[in-house]
Amino acid sequence: MVLGAHVSIAGGISNAPLNAVDATCDTIQIFTKNQMQWKIPPLDEEEVLLFRKRMLEHKIKPGTIHSSYLVNIASNNVKIRKDSILDIACELERADSLGMPYVVFHPGAHKGEGEEIGLKRIVKGIEEIFELSKSKHSLLLLETTAGEGTTLGYRFEQLAEILENVNSDRVGVCLDTCHIFAAGYDIRSDEAYNKTMFEFDNIVGLKYLKAVHLNDSKRELGSRMDRHEEIGKGFIGLKGFAFLINDQRLRNIPGILETPGWTQGYIENLAVLRRLIRK
Repeated sequence: MVLGAHVSIAGGISNAPLNAVDATCDTIQIFTKNQMQWKIPPLDEEEVLLFRKRMLEHKIKPGTIHSSYLVNIASNNVKIRKDSILDIACELERADSLGMPYVVFHPGAHKGEGEEIGLKRIVKGIEEIFELSKSKHSLLLLETTAGEGTTLGYRFEQLAEILENVNSDRVGVCLDTCHIFAAGYDIRSDEAYNKTMFEFDNIVGLKYLKAVHLNDSKRELGSRMDRHEEIGKGFIGLKGFAFLINDQRLRNIPGILETPGWTQGYIENLAVLRRLIRK
């Protein structure tokens, strides 16, 4: 696994690779804009060129862009759904410009209308995103969720249903360790890890797994609560992460920290993960 973290773009998107170096990252995840606003300011061309130059100079492997936290393509609210589709379509274009292969997004919440209706809206929304976007290269990754409230994507079967029905070969999955653990998938022992990964491969398919969010959990197995903790300090513990980062099937995919603490926290958590790598 190629290890990195979600780094800041404060002061300009070209600062992200420098922040990655400071945090000892080998890959990165970024927001390309304010994640709590619908406004989509254009990317400055010079910033884009400098971003790409610094990524190459510092040998940072391109990773993921995380979409806005506001998006919900499962919504029955016409404006929210329209804004969500536009937002993600633009993020795919920005990913192409920046040379980032993946855009991660939360599948959405059905808001009481039922999971099947919500899943159908997600499928249709993804198709509309690709129809609208001028992107040619980047992939859209469904992030596994904890299952809080009416959020979808907390069961592997839901991800499989979306992937089977969407009319695009540019869709994959980002597995979040905290989220799947909160949703009831255990990875804390050799037996539990192999069972969970077997289920994922059998139901979804490992070929769709393109990125991993590396987060311990403040809450217990099956809590359905999305609460990130530093590596080894939560209910998952170090063993679960050792199984994951030593899984040779995942050796070339980005493993992204979203743990508390920003740069110093990332340095410490990446050091913990690297100590778990078997030589």
